[in-house]
Amino acid sequence: MRYAALLCLFAAGAALGAGAAPSAFDLAGRWTHGHISGGISGVRFPVEDEVIIVALDRGRAIFDIQLNFFNGHTCNVGGMARLEGARLVFRDREGRSYDGRTCTLSIWRDGARLRWDDGESTCQGYCGARGGLRGGEMRWSSRRRIPRAEQARILADYQRDRSLP
Repeated sequence: MRYAALLCLFAAGAALGAGAAPSAFDLAGRWTHGHISGGISGVRFPVEDEVIIVALDRGRAIFDIQLNFFNGHTCNVGGMARLEGARLVFRDREGRSYDGRTCTLSIWRDGARLRWDDGESTCQGYCGARGGLRGGEMRWSSRRRIPRAEQARILADYQRDRSLP
């Protein structure tokens, strides 16, 4: 009897551990960060950066990143990213870097932060002169759930604008 109980506990522990595998659902949500930006004239104004991730399944997600920088410059990038290890990785097949390299953007959780990075600025074509996607981050605590109706709208917009593979 003890052997059976021990076996059940072992199986339950293995099942819990199996659920710890990385998933696009782990990164799904909306992050925002408000801050004050400005222009060369000295004007200052509030802006809000936003990252949206909607999981399609365990291995794929639709994402959208909108960032604001000095003098009204922005970065706006989005599309479908695939899970590689614990990171969502977006590769732009149209090669949006200025020197012809494929844009490769990684998004991941690092403790109390959501982070993103495009390596050696391979996605600079999505940004204005003063913007960039290298070494970006937001507090994980700013994450909010996206309601199902909004997720459906985001997915429908994506499917309309680009066809899902």
